[in-house]
This record gives sequence, structure tokens and C-alpha cells, in this order.
Amino acid sequence: MNRATVVCAVMVALAAAGCTNKDLMKQKDAQIADLQARNDQLQQQLGDQKKMTDDLNTQLADLQEQKRVLIQERDGLTQITLNGSATFPSANADLSRDGKEAIDRVWSVLQNYPDRHILVEGHTDDRPIRPDYRHVFASNWDLSSARALAVLHYIEHKYGPQPDRLSAVGYGEFRPVADNSTRAGRAQNRRVVITVGSKMDIQQRQIQADSLTVGSPENLNP
Repeated sequence: MNRATVVCAVMVALAAAGCTNKDLMKQKDAQIADLQARNDQLQQQLGDQKKMTDDLNTQLADLQEQKRVLIQERDGLTQITLNGSATFPSANADLSRDGKEAIDRVWSVLQNYPDRHILVEGHTDDRPIRPDYRHVFASNWDLSSARALAVLHYIEHKYGPQPDRLSAVGYGEFRPVADNSTRAGRAQNRRVVITVGSKMDIQQRQIQADSLTVGSPENLNP
């Protein structure tokens, strides 16, 4: 190989390397821009979530004082806990007038956040269903699931949000938040929780909750 050929080969190699480096820089810049866009979107979602929680706290302050509703923010999600005794009659899945009023008040805020997804979770205490009610609800699974669905269908039928935003699940007595050995504790465990967040966060909560629950909860996505 003569000198001219060697020089030509080196120049071609250097040119190719330059093109490769430019392509790599373009890819890197595109990745950085994508990450920045995702971060901006996440910050916007977090800001919207906090504003929604603040709005709920403002609009439902009186219901919280009456202990009919409890609002908490956890892991980027907003949880609205409806007092079971105020929302449903004993061993019943028919919404009370107070229950409907509470849901209406909740929805007056949630309707302003149409990109949020909603998971309705039903819970009971650990007392078994009385024998004279077992023809209606065979177990606490059935009762908690029926109550979660009652809330979901009330929202769906009255307000008509996109169905793919809604899901419901019943956990029976298996996710207590208080001691079932006391009357006050059992009252806390009888509850329906409306959990609100981004689609991804709601899906993640469902996965985590299912993995921590004894048995297999009945998923009631409509």
C-alpha cells in the first residue's frame, strides 16, 4: 500500500469517526430533551395533584370536622376516606343520603381534574356477616365489593366520567387501619376509600395492594 493510499484511508476513517460522534451527540441531546420533558410533565402532575388535594381540603372542611370524610395525600395519591357508618346502613350496600351528599361534594372538586384516575376501595371490620344476612352478602368480601361498586356506579350514572378512569375493588376485612378488638377501631375499618391520581400511579397502587392483601381480592373493573 503506497503512502497516498494510507493517507486517504486515514482521512476516510477520521471523517467517519466525526460523523459517528455527531450522531452520538444528537442522540444524547434528544435523550436529555426527552428526560427534561418527562420531568416537566411529572412536576406538572405533582402540582395539579397538590392543588386538587388543597381544593378538597377547602371544599370538604366541614365534612372532615364532622368525621364523615378524611383526606390524606400519600405517595403522590390523594385518598378520600368515607366513613362507612355515615355512608351505608349496617350490613347494606345502599348509599345513604349523607353518603350521596359526601360523594357529590367530592365530585364537585374531582370534575375539575378530568385527567385523574379513580380507584374505589371497599373495606369492612373483621366481624362475620350475620347468618340472616348471608343470603345477601355471603362474606365481607362481597359486602366490601358491593359498597365499592355502589360508590363507583353512583359517580358513573350521575356524572358520566370516562369509564376507563374508574375501577373498584373489595378487600373485605384484610386491610384494617385500626384494632378490630375495639368498637372505635371497627368503626374506622368500615370504610370506602376513593383514591385519586395519575393513571400510572393508580395502576401501581393496585399492583402493590394486591401483593400485600391476604387472598385474591375481587377486582371489579367495570
